[in-house]
Amino acid sequence: MKKMKLTLAAAVTLAACVSTQVYAQVKQDIITFALAGQQQTSVSTTTGNNVGNFSAQPHYYKTGGIKVTDQDVIHYIGFVKHGNANYYGKAAHLVLVQGELSGFFNVTPDLGHSQVDDSSGYLDGDFSSDDSDANTSLANSLDSTYVTMSDGRHITNNPVNGLLVPPGHMQPWGQIYVQFTDSVGDLTCENVTYYFALQVEECYDCFYLNSFISDAVFTTKAGSQAGPPCCSVGSTLIGKGRDRYYLTLSFDNTANNPYLNPDSLNWAGDYGFGVLSASTIPGDGIIPDAIPYSDPILSHIGHNEPYVARFTLNGILTYTWTLNFLNKTDIAPDFLGTGSYVANGYGFIGLYCNLFTGTATFAERLVKAGSCCTGEIWSDGSATIYTTGWYGIGAEYLDTADTISGFETLYDAGLYPTPLNVSTSLTYHENFNRGGYETKNATDATFPAAWPSPAVLQNVWETVVTPY
Repeated sequence: MKKMKLTLAAAVTLAACVSTQVYAQVKQDIITFALAGQQQTSVSTTTGNNVGNFSAQPHYYKTGGIKVTDQDVIHYIGFVKHGNANYYGKAAHLVLVQGELSGFFNVTPDLGHSQVDDSSGYLDGDFSSDDSDANTSLANSLDSTYVTMSDGRHITNNPVNGLLVPPGHMQPWGQIYVQFTDSVGDLTCENVTYYFALQVEECYDCFYLNSFISDAVFTTKAGSQAGPPCCSVGSTLIGKGRDRYYLTLSFDNTANNPYLNPDSLNWAGDYGFGVLSASTIPGDGIIPDAIPYSDPILSHIGHNEPYVARFTLNGILTYTWTLNFLNKTDIAPDFLGTGSYVANGYGFIGLYCNLFTGTATFAERLVKAGSCCTGEIWSDGSATIYTTGWYGIGAEYLDTADTISGFETLYDAGLYPTPLNVSTSLTYHENFNRGGYETKNATDATFPAAWPSPAVLQNVWETVVTPY
């Protein structure tokens, strides 16, 4: 595997020192949803609801309201993952683990070149990596992620200082978990990243922020952190600002999601108690005419599925932040703030088509270490199939015929000289111009349009369902 050199003097100097720090407080993002929508509730030949036959050309149509919150999303996950919508309890939260919402950062080559372990035949979330740090947040892991400024290049290196680290290719960063208290009172965290798909649009311009715009001010602060002499820093950046970028966020707990479909290479191991199959509604609504024709409008085909859900939102995420030290003993500062996502979208929930407006919020707060989800180490060899490792759902894999080894990204192959859509990415960054780079996902038109994750390597419905 070819790797590019990267000058990161501070990160290299401090990499061995990270384990010497004790972090009293860590950052945690609580994710909430507040969506309001409209759905079709009746098609009818009379003023009554759902009366008559389709062949009679019904003349009466009615809609009704629906609301979806983060607690509903947790129910959707619990029903599929555990066969019980209330499995996680009323106090459960969706959390972004080791999250970074600002655009002003990038990842080191060791983390960027991490690759999925495909020895099982599935992309089960386990990674092989030279990065052995269990934490990738800025404050706790300078050998993994670090703050970087606009450097006059989009993807290629700056020819003056040799930097290969332009900003704006990674946000949002992290993994998504359900945090809950189990039956014996212990704090428990489950990785549910693969229920989501996130995509950011890159809008290049001459200011070289790539995918975001920002009102921000950074200042240089002399280093004053305690620790061994080898861990001291001469100076660091602190600041405050507001970043904005265009985000697509999808959720899917059905077999349309390849991570939940055992016929897919991406299967994460959840069998999906609530996932629709040919035995209930053939085609899962993706191929609607796979359902046998029934002339009565009130046909009772299938059965009530209140926890079957997928939706896609599009809008602008605004992240208001400060960059400072979270603990006095931290080697590096970290961003802390609030992400506000105002979006419109659509979905398929409880067998109804829904149109949404609403918000999502990423509320960051400092909590005591040990009282939040921390995630697994990237190269955790003990992570067994399934759902225990990290999930890089934003990866851009080459066609397997073009790979050097395993599921290789454009960065692994040397086609991107800076980390972009690497195996560890939470979010796929869509380029206006791919520059001629052909990937499995760019050339294969059979992928389900309802699931935008480019990490999907195989479409399954072509073989699972044949339309009537």
